[in-house]
Amino acid sequence: MVYRRTRVTVTAKKKKITGSGKLEPKNEHDLQKLCVAHLRAHNMICSCTDVFNAISFIRDIAGKSIYKQHMIKMGGSVGFPDLIIIHDGKCTFVEFKFKKGKKSPDQELWTKILMEQGYEVLEWRELQQCTDWIVQQLKERESQ
Repeated sequence: MVYRRTRVTVTAKKKKITGSGKLEPKNEHDLQKLCVAHLRAHNMICSCTDVFNAISFIRDIAGKSIYKQHMIKMGGSVGFPDLIIIHDGKCTFVEFKFKKGKKSPDQELWTKILMEQGYEVLEWRELQQCTDWIVQQLKERESQ
């Protein structure tokens, strides 16, 4: 097997800050990272499940996605929500969509399956939705 060494230059991207001084995500990926940071700041356990988009660009000689096939064999599933949150004995699933993004048929199916099992499945398009959800969870925690 032959490996090539490549030089990669990484530059830091500036985050957009609104007039109010708040961070504004530029895409779905940024939104998820900001939400995870907020959740972890409140001691909520989160796990990213968006493995198909994350590293699906790794390909073999024939151009077939290696990582995607590996994840399917390991139990991964296309359309599964992007994030799992464990909190106060509960499990919540979150699908991130940015602006006018729509759920795929696979994502709609997973939402239905999980909700039929009694799980909370959320769709977050803005950081404020995450913040509001955290505040709601903290209020519920205090009232118990």
